[in-house]
Amino acid sequence: MMTDNPDHTDATGSEVLFHRPGSPVLERMVPDSEGRLVFRLHPWEQARDHRELVFRGRSEVVTNLIVIARPTVKRTARAVDGTRKEDHIDRVIRAQQAISQGPLRKVVLSSQLQVEVAGLEGQDIVQRLALAHPDSFSWTFKHPTIGTWFGSSPEPLVQGQWPELRTACLAGTRMAHLGAVSDPWTSKEQEEQQLVTDGALTALDASACENVRTGDRETIQYGPIEHLRTWIDFKATRPLNEVIKALHPTPAVGGTPRAEALDFIANNEGHDRAYYTGWVGLEEDDDVAYYVNLRCAHLRDGVLTAYAGGGITAASKPAAEWDETRNKLRAVLDPIVHWAE
Repeated sequence: MMTDNPDHTDATGSEVLFHRPGSPVLERMVPDSEGRLVFRLHPWEQARDHRELVFRGRSEVVTNLIVIARPTVKRTARAVDGTRKEDHIDRVIRAQQAISQGPLRKVVLSSQLQVEVAGLEGQDIVQRLALAHPDSFSWTFKHPTIGTWFGSSPEPLVQGQWPELRTACLAGTRMAHLGAVSDPWTSKEQEEQQLVTDGALTALDASACENVRTGDRETIQYGPIEHLRTWIDFKATRPLNEVIKALHPTPAVGGTPRAEALDFIANNEGHDRAYYTGWVGLEEDDDVAYYVNLRCAHLRDGVLTAYAGGGITAASKPAAEWDETRNKLRAVLDPIVHWAE
């Protein structure tokens, strides 16, 4: 369905482990040049010196997660570098100034955190993520020269059985409510999520998708945080890569309008996102399951670099936007390591 991109990095010697949402098992990719299962890790639109990673083969079950007790002992990590709070807040203020002048309406700004940690292994990482986030796509890709990338995404970019697919419009973030009664979402969060939904509908129309159906807005939980999500179902009439190019980068990871948002990110964010906010997932025959690469990190030579971002609109509060990135970092790091800034 999607032909292998010649502009990709050789995955020889790599190891791929993954957990499908809701699955009771952890799986491993077994290399097979004739295999029908393809794992892809696609970089961010503006990534420097990062190409798509493609692994073709078949899957085998590694272990049954149901019989694994939730691990309690975690390694301790020490923060060594990353985006400074004052720098992130300054970028949020600059983004709001740009938004006030138009036509930019939303831009997503991310931050980095680097921690030192020893002894992390891919299988332990993905098991912990799968147990912490059972309804997300959790994965790890260990490459002999690139290092290890891993993540756990709650946001399907394209999912389904070709040509009947769906995409998730995910945006808006708050700490999860523990009781039965939830406060209403703020107008800022609802507007941010609506921009993502509107962007997806425009992309699907531009790529000639048919039978487009928008579901109700709902609240989902991801670790200690909650998001707003709207599903859009559709029928593809053009090749899968054209649909993905129309949808991604979504307003949930770039902004809107797309060109102005990407230009602002390139000139202001201050670091290379690499594979963060690209997309990742599986394809086998007509079955498609690609996810926006959120809640991810890179591990190399004992240094773990984690990424988190948030959507900036005219209604954003700069200090609160910084806090949102910290909460998202905790969602991906807390299942794996103990860390403090």
